Amino acid sequence: MKQIKYSYCLNENNELVHISSVTVDNRHSHTFHCIECGQELIAKIGKIKVPHFAHGVDTACNGESYLHKLAKRRILEKFMSADNFSLNFVRDIPCKNADNCTFYKDYTCVSRGELIKFDLKAVYDTCQEEVRLGEFQPDLLLTNSAKPDREPIFIEVYKTHKSDQRKLDSKYRIIETKRLENEADIDDIVRRGFIESVNCELYNFHPKFPPTTPPIKDMEYEHRYTRFILNKNDTVTVKFVTCEDLNKRFDPEAVRELNIDEYFYQPNQLDSDLCWKGLVYLMKKGLTLRNCFLCKYYKYYKFKEYSICRLKPYLRPKQETAISCPNYLIWNQYLVYPLSELEKEISEVPI
Repeated sequence: MKQIKYSYCLNENNELVHISSVTVDNRHSHTFHCIECGQELIAKIGKIKVPHFAHGVDTACNGESYLHKLAKRRILEKFMSADNFSLNFVRDIPCKNADNCTFYKDYTCVSRGELIKFDLKAVYDTCQEEVRLGEFQPDLLLTNSAKPDREPIFIEVYKTHKSDQRKLDSKYRIIETKRLENEADIDDIVRRGFIESVNCELYNFHPKFPPTTPPIKDMEYEHRYTRFILNKNDTVTVKFVTCEDLNKRFDPEAVRELNIDEYFYQPNQLDSDLCWKGLVYLMKKGLTLRNCFLCKYYKYYKFKEYSICRLKPYLRPKQETAISCPNYLIWNQYLVYPLSELEKEISEVPI
């Protein structure tokens, strides 16, 4: 039969022992027993092989239950002896302005994989093994001795069998370890605590976390928007803004300031496709405006970065040219653009 090599065993006092605490001098002063089968083990401490416990004779013990029993024992002892025991939620946290921001998008305005730590010892003080609760008997049960009515937590150790669906569908909150492959998996839980989706799965937990504050950190790109500034002569200037500046006015003399959900605007070109949206939005809000960007005869060549008047191709019109131009005519195609659609990508800066 294959010799099973373990780092842990039980001593004559039924205490959990790690091979590192055993020396050549003291190993004969104790007796060691297998956590799984109870048979006597030998502490093998040499200079060539890694120290370990092994069965002294051939055995039918195959180690299947060793990790399961070891995990329960180590988690229980860690919980009862430590000042804290972490349960770490890994969640996507939305921006705090998610409910009232025009530009909120659940695929960008979310901080992904945030680690939120919770100390189980702050709520529970007792960990028991194989205690029946109603129709279930979890591997470990967390309770509060001073508050017995507090909802308990099940800890399930997954080595060969996951929790059945009936248990998962119950009202009980469950921490189930990832499938244990070796002793290092248990070491990780004892050292770092439970980490959702890393070394455990969580069921029936519904924690409420405070939303994150913009700008969201560690995003692949910064959230950038265009600030549309309407001047007193009906001309427009623009600049970049980020989430934290969406409600900040930049020009106290401006007639209005808008935020436009536009990611790819280049600051060295005043894009008429961008500006007409802001102008039409303000006209539909009741303002009367004259700007060449709205004129039927205005033509802007984006890639050449210049504009012409179709009636006077030699003329390079400026925005304010429309104020005194006798041929100024608002292009009707702009006016039929519904306000409801513009409101999806434009927000007003408070005055």
